[in-house]
Amino acid sequence: MVGMNDTTTHDTYELPEGFRNSPKLKPVLDAAGPLERVQAIVQVLHGPGGCPWDGEQTNRSLIKPLLEETYEYIEALETDDRDNMREELGDMLLQSVFQAQVCSEDPDDPFTLDEVCDRLVDKLITRHPHLFADDTDGGELTGEETLALWEKMKQQEKQRDSVLDGISHAQGALPRAAKVASRIRKAPDADALADAFALPAPADDTERIADAMLALVREADGAGIDVENALRNRLRQVEQRVEVLESEARSS
Repeated sequence: MVGMNDTTTHDTYELPEGFRNSPKLKPVLDAAGPLERVQAIVQVLHGPGGCPWDGEQTNRSLIKPLLEETYEYIEALETDDRDNMREELGDMLLQSVFQAQVCSEDPDDPFTLDEVCDRLVDKLITRHPHLFADDTDGGELTGEETLALWEKMKQQEKQRDSVLDGISHAQGALPRAAKVASRIRKAPDADALADAFALPAPADDTERIADAMLALVREADGAGIDVENALRNRLRQVEQRVEVLESEARSS
């Protein structure tokens, strides 16, 4: 049996100072590797005798922190905060493992993180037939061709009838509009589908502004610009300018 402080059979991980004699952390210390340690600590926190808050969480209650941690990682990435990227990427991993742990306890349709991982590996293989298929000729594709093949394989796998199938209505209107524009532009019958943007004349300023925003989204998509990313970066400059102006006002 592995002792509480014996990690020689796993790796060099050590429990934080002041927590090395907790019997509740034995599953964490006995874990085979870093990912297994995350799973172990989540199981302890969510299980009987664990953290009261963690124990009450459901897949739906975890939606808000899932979104928040994703945005926080994006913020760290876009500001090139490498130390914060390490932390926020860990928080994103926690959300995935936590969601999987809750899913494994579902009484009607349980599944584990192992199943999630195997399904992911299968998808990465089948979406890259140019690399892994038995009859592949080994020909090289460009990045754009690879992306087009990925979308083609996805549509075949999911048996989609429409280019818009699978676009989540839960996301914000701006990224959703960008996704719709991108899907239509990449469709085999793109020219015909583009007529969908020929909407009736706007009835008021609300529709006029919405039409102008849609036009900008389509322009950005056609130019290969990530409109969400572009707007975030520009908005960050505004925020930095606000901080400067507030500082100047306080010092005057």
